[in-house]
Amino acid sequence: MAITMIDRAKGILSQKAIEKAASMLKKGDEKNLTTLFRGIAGIAPARYHRETFKQLADMVEKNDPFVGFVKRIALELNPHCLSKFIHNLVVNFMVLGRGIRDQKEKEYNVHLPNFMVISPTMKCNLHCKGCYAAEYDTSRELTFYELDNLLKDAKDLGMYFFTFSGGEAFFRNDLLDLWEKHNDCYFQVYTNGTLLDDKMVDRLVKLGNVMPMISVEGSREQTDFRRGAGVYDKVIAAYQRLNEAGVMFGFSATYTRSAADYMASDEFIQTMIQRGCKVGWFFQYVPVGENPDLSYMATPHQRARLHEKVEEWRHRDDCPIFIGDFWNDGPYVDGCMAAGERYWHIISDGSVEPCVFVPFAVDNIRQKSLVDIARSPFFTYIRNQLPYDGEDNLLRPCMILDHPDVLREVVTKFGARPCHGGLGNLLSGEIPRALDEYAQEIKQIYDPLWEKREKGKYLKSLEKEDKKEWLERMTLPTGSEEK
Repeated sequence: MAITMIDRAKGILSQKAIEKAASMLKKGDEKNLTTLFRGIAGIAPARYHRETFKQLADMVEKNDPFVGFVKRIALELNPHCLSKFIHNLVVNFMVLGRGIRDQKEKEYNVHLPNFMVISPTMKCNLHCKGCYAAEYDTSRELTFYELDNLLKDAKDLGMYFFTFSGGEAFFRNDLLDLWEKHNDCYFQVYTNGTLLDDKMVDRLVKLGNVMPMISVEGSREQTDFRRGAGVYDKVIAAYQRLNEAGVMFGFSATYTRSAADYMASDEFIQTMIQRGCKVGWFFQYVPVGENPDLSYMATPHQRARLHEKVEEWRHRDDCPIFIGDFWNDGPYVDGCMAAGERYWHIISDGSVEPCVFVPFAVDNIRQKSLVDIARSPFFTYIRNQLPYDGEDNLLRPCMILDHPDVLREVVTKFGARPCHGGLGNLLSGEIPRALDEYAQEIKQIYDPLWEKREKGKYLKSLEKEDKKEWLERMTLPTGSEEK
């Protein structure tokens, strides 16, 4: 479904309004930003975005710390990269794409993801300790033609944002041509950063619609321990090139037991900000992949410490960076995002996994349409289980770490095939027992926190859009709310 002329007109108005807001920020003029954000709210097709832009207007009035992140975007990005960020990510994905997706869901009577993770290659120039992708087959890859059609089909369903991973995505030079061809989309690319030389960065500036997320394991010592000697310095050099060029970029950090203390420190986050990162994603180490090491997992108490620090950073003026905490941020995304609830993972042979960290599949894009995959029994069943085990604590959203019994159940029930070798140890033996113990410990830590504080905040957030089904899932009568 193409963007209609009316929607396109709304998009142009939205883009001009946001670009005007960015121009005002560059000049240090914030007085009229609230008026602009409220104007954008008036033309957004979805209630969620109308309420979001109203909230942004309130945040500007109150000088909320989040405004510091917005200022950095306006001040530090190359003009072309800033324009693409506004038009492709904010307008096409967040505003117009949402409207298309809502219409398509009604037309097909199916729940659709709002983005996809795509791993077009599993080849990589590094060999990192505990890599979740290390054991995938590297001989079969989606062609440029298949990737092109995939993005076309996804856009017809209202998706304009895509995450590319791997392997090392920059191994495939044709992806740059793909991202250029789909210049109305925005692409987040997870990368080890070692291939981002001056020539590559120059191309990214010209594209404007690609945001590299470069992996770092905290300190130089921890990064080189996991990724190889000298990799940390290459990462820092890539940060510098991207920052000087004005490309939107950020860090990706795997939270491990040995690196946890440093990653949850002010020193780490300030270092990332000083290096130019505008965005940062934290991921818990999951024992999936090559020689999974249970002792490398962060402890439940370390995970809880990260949640505490991320929430603190989000309310501090000296932390102008957008931070995502993949497992702890369940309340911000209605819990688990897998199986198309918000996203799914397409690997290099076309198989579709529920999640990057759940490497089992039933369907393949070479055999089924995206709509048919969305309504598949496997994915539909997973979505219908949310929140898992009949529990409402969205601080514990994950079917791997927090509800491993659900992972074992759905894989067995639907005969989902493992997408790489060695996955039998996720279903029986030492690792399942350890994950069950982890899940019980994190439950003891997070259930009191959820009931005391986080649940009420989440229910309050549902007021931004009509989500009666989620209120019902949260075991409370529709409209009820905790103080």
